[in-house]
Amino acid sequence: MKRNKDKVYNFLKVMSLDLCNNKKRGVTASEISKELNIKRNVASHLLNELYMEGKAIKINTRPVYFIDRDAYENNSILQKTIGHVEIGRGTAVEKYDPFDKIIGSHGSLREQVKMCKSAATYPPDGLPLLLIGNSGTGKSFMAQVIYEYAKNNKIIAEDAPYVIFNCAEYADNPELLSANLFGFVKGAFTGADKDKIGLLEEANGGYLFLDEVHRLTPEGQEKLFLFLDKGIFRRLGESNNWRSSKVRFIFATTEEPSLSLINTFLRRIPLVVSIPDLFRRPVQEKLQMIYNFYQEESKNIGIDIVVSKQVMDVLLKINISGNIGKLKNAIKYSCASAYGAYVMDSVKILKIHLYDLPAEIKTKVDFILTGSIFSSMFVSKDIPKDYAPNDIFEDSTINKETEVLLDSIRDYKNNKTDIRNFKKKMTTTIDKVLDKIIFEDIENYNDTVFYNETKKVIQNILKIMENLYGIRYYGNASIVFTYLINIMYDGITKKLEGNYDFEAALNIIEDVFPKEFLIAKKMTGLIEVNLDMKTDRLILIYFTLYINTFNQENNGENITAVIISHGYSTASSIASVANRLLRQFIFEAFDMPIEMSIQEIMHKICSYLKGINTSSGVIILVDMGSLEEIYRSIGDIVNGDIGIVNNITTQLAIGVGNKIIRGEELEKVVSESVAENNNRYKFIKYNRNKKDAIIVTCMTGIGVAVKIRDLFAKCLMDNNIEIIAYDYNKLKGNGTEDKIFKEYEVKLIIGTINPGIQEIQYLSLEDLILSKGYSALKKALKNIAGKEDVEKINQAIVKLFSLQNVIENITILNSNKIIDQVEIIINDLERRLKKYFTNDLKISLYIHISCLIERLVMKEPIMSYKGLDEFKQCHGQFINYVDESFSVIADVYKIEIPVSEIAYIYDIINLKISDLKL
Repeated sequence: MKRNKDKVYNFLKVMSLDLCNNKKRGVTASEISKELNIKRNVASHLLNELYMEGKAIKINTRPVYFIDRDAYENNSILQKTIGHVEIGRGTAVEKYDPFDKIIGSHGSLREQVKMCKSAATYPPDGLPLLLIGNSGTGKSFMAQVIYEYAKNNKIIAEDAPYVIFNCAEYADNPELLSANLFGFVKGAFTGADKDKIGLLEEANGGYLFLDEVHRLTPEGQEKLFLFLDKGIFRRLGESNNWRSSKVRFIFATTEEPSLSLINTFLRRIPLVVSIPDLFRRPVQEKLQMIYNFYQEESKNIGIDIVVSKQVMDVLLKINISGNIGKLKNAIKYSCASAYGAYVMDSVKILKIHLYDLPAEIKTKVDFILTGSIFSSMFVSKDIPKDYAPNDIFEDSTINKETEVLLDSIRDYKNNKTDIRNFKKKMTTTIDKVLDKIIFEDIENYNDTVFYNETKKVIQNILKIMENLYGIRYYGNASIVFTYLINIMYDGITKKLEGNYDFEAALNIIEDVFPKEFLIAKKMTGLIEVNLDMKTDRLILIYFTLYINTFNQENNGENITAVIISHGYSTASSIASVANRLLRQFIFEAFDMPIEMSIQEIMHKICSYLKGINTSSGVIILVDMGSLEEIYRSIGDIVNGDIGIVNNITTQLAIGVGNKIIRGEELEKVVSESVAENNNRYKFIKYNRNKKDAIIVTCMTGIGVAVKIRDLFAKCLMDNNIEIIAYDYNKLKGNGTEDKIFKEYEVKLIIGTINPGIQEIQYLSLEDLILSKGYSALKKALKNIAGKEDVEKINQAIVKLFSLQNVIENITILNSNKIIDQVEIIINDLERRLKKYFTNDLKISLYIHISCLIERLVMKEPIMSYKGLDEFKQCHGQFINYVDESFSVIADVYKIEIPVSEIAYIYDIINLKISDLKL
């Protein structure tokens, strides 16, 4: 490796001298790989080593470029050229950052690292910092890196001291602890035969790291408080000589600071940084730690290592009490345990199996291994695996096309484009992204541990999807899916959150591509389980559109087909074979073990059918008995004809599937299939026997719901649909079992708070006011009103549902005056809570508070609230804030707001701001 490194460095120096002439930004790992005939990941690793040693400059564009540092520093033209390059995190030439050694410094620990850097750089002498976290989370390592960072950035001198002191070692001897910290004079205590400096003086000009600081006595904390406050102290035994020292403090504790440290001491520590447990860290970070620790052992013993799939699953998923330290010890233990078998192995590879793990970990193996699909991992003693935290980047092309994609969805939602052009736009956009991924970016990821392990998981998932749904995917599909997870892990969504309604976008994608969306959801579900990560909402959108490219010739609305059969896998097996032979997703399967009740299986089927467009009809293939009667349960759910055929076989399924693909009418599909296979069938013609309805509801009473209903009714013209004001608590408590759903075909629920009925589309009043309800309205009125009528209804809503008009219709108060008054309350409450209120939250509060003031003026407040006593105990500060924000209004109207009404305000805000902790 040393010889290769010298070759790489020499080639980099030669190429760097000619950069100005050939107008290149630098040298890439791929170029060096081809020129020197070495693997790209080896070239990349060696270049990064040169960068870490200060011999090379690294520019975080895509691809990543490297330049010989001497060539750069001695060439002003090159400096000017590179200075104009837009690269990662805004600097053209980056210094070595010690925090890059910490796995997660640009991921799950990004905010923690940011605070640590702030503590080091804050003028004039930095800020004291408290690291909190359980044993083994990496607090000591973080402290060491802070010190290195301060030296590297010339914040402290190169020879500045770094002193470590564990307070727990002297916790039982407070006097000796103080003596170590502050020093002592001769005669201060028995055995003090000469003066001795303490750690405060020893650390002068540098850092003092006090670990387990909660073991300091209150008296010791008081002494440190004085030093933190004034910068002065006395040695033990001194009475009249104040000393000073310039020390930067890092404290660490495993305890809750407010319970273990006195307030005066804690108040002098402005920054508190929490280090999460290993179990809470993302899978890619845990994966890299596992690889690094095995790599370290591989180097130490000079042997390649193979870690079994089962061991990987356990180490990635188990909650190790000792965190990173315990994980490292477990890995060292497993290598030592496996070493005996290695001596006898002619292949000479150290193989790590489950039985090589420590006993305390093996006891949890049965639970951990359930449902896992992770792969084994090879660790080479010679070739380290690249892991470059700096390579987390923003891809401008992907960002741009993502905005185009979301703009197109919004245009379709707002009826600015038809379905044909919308699908065309989606295809064009996803094709551009795929070209970018496959032909430009993929080499930048394919050497990282997380990329390769994710790809193995994706390959397994694609096989499952192919078996279940017969989808045809290309050879590079696993690469594309893996790339999308990598690029979106850091959350493009966060950067676009304020500009787009992602929930609405997901609803539209699901509506337009229902089957592809279902597959994408199942894929992301498996990814979340097996990679222990939460997938971004954009991943679901991109997955759906990418799956749609596999089978674009089948984008019409097909008949929905379902197979139901007794047994643990009978239905799944038949559907799997049929889908694969048909090369399309035609059948969804529902297995029914003998012990499962008909009610349970029907609940699953109904949930599935509610999420699928059934307007083209539904065919259900069943095996026998009671399943033939299922049409009684689904008749109210399916919006088309229903055909049920018994005595399902694989041959029957394939025949039915072929007829569906040919686009035959449902009744013909059923009758001909039965004639060919001598089966029996039922055919139920779609017949609307319940009146369509839209429900309007309000959390704080039926009165407001009635007023909103009346306003909304003006918009619907002569369409044959009932508008019903209905009790919120009944909807919330009864769900779809409420009698209203038996009497009416409920298409939409409009309200101030979502009653949580998943099966029915919900549209908030604030979305109506913000003109964001068109997609939901269009879906609800499908098959009831024509496209032009829906547009007219939407225009009427835009006209009538202004904030002022709504408040004017639902209260007796002066709308101009009340809006101004409520605005003062909302702004004051936002300021006190130190939270950003989104527009939809503000609209919701405008309406609710306006009605609340009317209720109080009319002496009709809501006095009941479930769990009111608990609310008073837990949210005293919030109650005070609301009282203070309402004080001006209370004086004007001579009203007093009860705690029960405050509780409802809390619920409204808490729905939008999940981390409201007051």
